[in-house]
Amino acid sequence: METLPIIDFSEFEKDPFKVSSQVLEACKSIGFFYMLHHGIPQAQVDGAFAMAKEYFDEPLEEKQKYNIQSNNHGYSGLYSEKLDPEHQHKGDHKEAFNFKNFVDGVTAAPLPPYFASKQESVMEFSYACHRTALRVLEAFAIALEVRGRYWFKDRHAYHSTSGQILRMIKYPKGGEKDYQASVRTGAHSDYGSLTLLFQKDIPGLEVQLNGSQWISAPIVENAVLVNVGDLMEAWTNGLFKSTVHRVVFLPEHQHLDRYSIPFFVHPENSVLLKPIPSKIVPFVEKEKLITASEHLTNRLHATYGF
Repeated sequence: METLPIIDFSEFEKDPFKVSSQVLEACKSIGFFYMLHHGIPQAQVDGAFAMAKEYFDEPLEEKQKYNIQSNNHGYSGLYSEKLDPEHQHKGDHKEAFNFKNFVDGVTAAPLPPYFASKQESVMEFSYACHRTALRVLEAFAIALEVRGRYWFKDRHAYHSTSGQILRMIKYPKGGEKDYQASVRTGAHSDYGSLTLLFQKDIPGLEVQLNGSQWISAPIVENAVLVNVGDLMEAWTNGLFKSTVHRVVFLPEHQHLDRYSIPFFVHPENSVLLKPIPSKIVPFVEKEKLITASEHLTNRLHATYGF
């Protein structure tokens, strides 16, 4: 496979089994696919990117007043994350802001003044991403022939406590002398059930095939990129693949800032990661079942030391 599959969800309501069968093949093979007709208006996506740019243009000292905390909400600066410590000498060349879910319209922690003034827009975009994620989760259930097509959806309620995160990221131009690497985000897999990734203008994402070869995940117009997370791989006992990926800066883009917006989808904290009621998912005896919250805590500790 040299390219990532593209799946059109425009017929999902009319023929969910056809679309879900394509999702099954993508998740079993590479764990990534582009989703067309994802349901989020392009103007809303563009508005989210505009907010990201305006926020990251603010002075560093203002952004650092809202540094990321143990609840995984807040600002993280350049080099503060090291997603591939085995191969990275410095942390990732990016800055980011994490928003936890707006449960009942309330923020998990105070927002910086800029985002506080835009709270309604950020919140509506977070809601929209969640609705799109629920469509993908429904396709997962149909693809896996789970007893009840809402099995995953019922475990991913928005207005409950979870590890779900909307994240805005800036990969600033420059820094080649200090960073001395084309990789700006180290090779890693995502932690949760799935991720929606919005890219704009500047490509750079690469996906690892067969543990060695890297292929580009270019920007596909009007599509969101979907990938399986570690939790879903564990939940499906390895049937769905949570594939390692990274971000690189190509020479022709080093004079430009790059922005991306991932939405990391997680089940409610209390969900026990017990076997999925599916004849397709291989059964694996596990000594101890853990909750979604325990799974995420283990991964955040490895990344941030929380």
